[in-house]
Amino acid sequence: MSLAVRAGEAVTDPADAPAAVELARLAQRRLEDRTVPSALRISAGVVLAWLLLVALPVTISSGVHLAALAAGLGVGLLLFSVILLLGRRQLRLARRAEQRNLRLLDGDG
Repeated sequence: MSLAVRAGEAVTDPADAPAAVELARLAQRRLEDRTVPSALRISAGVVLAWLLLVALPVTISSGVHLAALAAGLGVGLLLFSVILLLGRRQLRLARRAEQRNLRLLDGDG
């Protein structure tokens, strides 16, 4: 059942549809609550690691390099965007699963 919800599909057995609708709604709430904080945490960690492992050694050895700092921020921003896009995709799939299972409950197949 969870595989169907993750794929945005309806379950095969109409008796499972109420549980699938509830599972899809739970997945939507979880994704809405966790996507942005997770994206911020992960991208901030990558930026911090970049600054410590790349920008700081370059700065110590040859002075401040704005390109190294900008690259770290760019990588963090790119990663943040990718995580948000993937989260939105999963949210869209959960909504689609909810709608399909609701139609199955209504008898529209």
